[in-house]
Amino acid sequence: MPIYLGLCQAPDFDTGTRQQPGSSMPMLGMAVLVSVVHSAAMIAAGGCAAWLVYRHLGLKFVARSWFNLDAAWAVSLILVGAIALVISLTDGSHT
Repeated sequence: MPIYLGLCQAPDFDTGTRQQPGSSMPMLGMAVLVSVVHSAAMIAAGGCAAWLVYRHLGLKFVARSWFNLDAAWAVSLILVGAIALVISLTDGSHT
């Protein structure tokens, strides 16, 4: 999400103007807000999913059907990183 909000962009040094002191604070505030909203959403979604599985399927279902979350996280991070790299390489070729 920070990439799509433009929070991860390098400063543009070709404009001939200097960045004013303290002008990065709005970006920092937006980054903190995005982080807090994302964390709250993930905690709520995870808690809701856990409650639904517990309530409707029971603990035996969870014990029998467990999957490796470490592998799922690793694959998702690699995939998102590859997509971000491809996007940045294709955007940079137009300059």
